[in-house]
Amino acid sequence: MFDKHFEVVLADTPESKNINYAIRYHVYCEEMGFENKEDFPLQMEFDDNDEQAVHFIVRDKLSGHWVGAMRLIYKINDALLPIEQSCKINEKIGNSDLCGTVELSRLCLIKEVRRRFKDIDPPHGIIDDSQQDQDSEKVKFMHNQQKFNRTIIWGLIRAAAEYCYGNNIHNWYFMTTNALAKVLRRGGLNLINIGEPCQHKGQRFPFKMDVLETYHSQIWQSDYNNGYIQFSKLGQRKFRKEPAAA
Repeated sequence: MFDKHFEVVLADTPESKNINYAIRYHVYCEEMGFENKEDFPLQMEFDDNDEQAVHFIVRDKLSGHWVGAMRLIYKINDALLPIEQSCKINEKIGNSDLCGTVELSRLCLIKEVRRRFKDIDPPHGIIDDSQQDQDSEKVKFMHNQQKFNRTIIWGLIRAAAEYCYGNNIHNWYFMTTNALAKVLRRGGLNLINIGEPCQHKGQRFPFKMDVLETYHSQIWQSDYNNGYIQFSKLGQRKFRKEPAAA
């Protein structure tokens, strides 16, 4: 499903990074109100962590619209990652010349992907539906929509695993909601809790994952085989720069 309908692109040019920042502005400033719009007059949401990060964007192949974004923040020397600044974690996050460490951050989907139901888990648009009434027509619709949302999230995670595997990064860390963590675990990913929840745009839990284990997981066998492509190698193909219109 994902490989047929979507494509993950590594934003390795100024133009493509601006697409990432524009998606984030669209989600975090305009849709969610997590960030103050007045702080970003260029309508691109970014911060100091972007200088030490790699960025990904997701394109809907049919429409050409960019529908999702994510970044991986590198651990540089003794500088603290956002997860170390926001959460009280029970281990020291290290780095070495032999292998790198990153934090997965700013994983988001635009509202047109999350539309028609309450966004219980912003900005991902997913819900832990294990306790829902399976016979409800509303719940059936939400299940179908959730599968659509989740496949984009899985595609981004698969791309991140491929990137980290190819760049000798062994550990990745991230803060996420309890709902998304449950979805990822039920999907087959091994999330290791490393501390107590913290308040960071709502309640977030700190986790880490092993890159090698994630990259070689059996969950990627039936889909997500295309990984990612660099924006600079897209040639003459033209895409829309803006998120989809409402």
